[in-house]
Amino acid sequence: MLNLKTCFRKMISRRLLRIKTLKLLFSNAAADEIAMPRIDKELQLSIQKTYELYHFLLSSASAVADYAEERIAIGLNKHRPTPEEALPNRKFVENKLITMLRRNCSLLQYCGKYHLSWNGDHVTFIRDIYNRMIQQDYYKTYMASEEHSFDADREFLKEFFLNEFEDNQSLEAMLEEKSVWWGADDVGYAISSIIRTLDVITPAQRDTKQLAPTQPMPEDEEFAKRLLRHSLIHYSDYWNCAMQFVQNWENDRVAAMDTMLIVQGFAEAIEFPEIPIRITINEHVELAKYYSTNSSHVFVNAVLDRMIKQGTDEGLVVKANLGLVEK
Repeated sequence: MLNLKTCFRKMISRRLLRIKTLKLLFSNAAADEIAMPRIDKELQLSIQKTYELYHFLLSSASAVADYAEERIAIGLNKHRPTPEEALPNRKFVENKLITMLRRNCSLLQYCGKYHLSWNGDHVTFIRDIYNRMIQQDYYKTYMASEEHSFDADREFLKEFFLNEFEDNQSLEAMLEEKSVWWGADDVGYAISSIIRTLDVITPAQRDTKQLAPTQPMPEDEEFAKRLLRHSLIHYSDYWNCAMQFVQNWENDRVAAMDTMLIVQGFAEAIEFPEIPIRITINEHVELAKYYSTNSSHVFVNAVLDRMIKQGTDEGLVVKANLGLVEK
């Protein structure tokens, strides 16, 4: 099991940071003038918003449980409740981890500070999540089980987040409307961080215990800032360098995103001597699979590989180690 410190450190990954810098590079590379202070501020806000999304989604379990509690109360107050309404199954609303989240001062204070609430416009979404959840097999199995252990409650809550929030297009649409910085990439990483958090919570967890960092790690911000700055400043030079390796491709047929990936990959190879070359290439090839054309990953891999080999021969790319492990 991960310890809390390890869980905190993995709150945001280098891949997500590369995605964030790539998007800002895409929207600013063609500008006549690079407004670096503004771009730095946008990057910082983009990273911070991932932390806000984590807390917002984590608090959703309490919101769904509160809605379930309301449904139980409505059933009990009926003049002639059904047998199920008269003796409701309270296992979900009394889930031990959800109870801890309801009472966690750090989570409550953070959500209050950044106005992260599931009330108002989001009540319909919570209702829909509840109605979908109660039809799912994992929920029915959990509610029918006579096991009331902390671990059983933990496993159910993990299933809840994985089943109800991963690849949920309604959620993604709602979040993108709420913040331009909340995209599908951020949702995936937030859910992964929530699962890791649930794995390290113990029955002895204090209500005042901070569940996750509230601010980005300084080294994460520094990595993203350096990568974006270097990519923007040297954008034209690096793409001109790449053009000598673009054979049988007309310039106007090269996908714009491929250009960004190649420039950012080359910038990373030069700017970060501690990151192995193969990791830099592999990461940008993987991004090409998701953000560009079907053949882009092959193109990006070939051009980056040749550019970095030439840069190494010329002394531009210097590596402090040759390993394949990235922090």
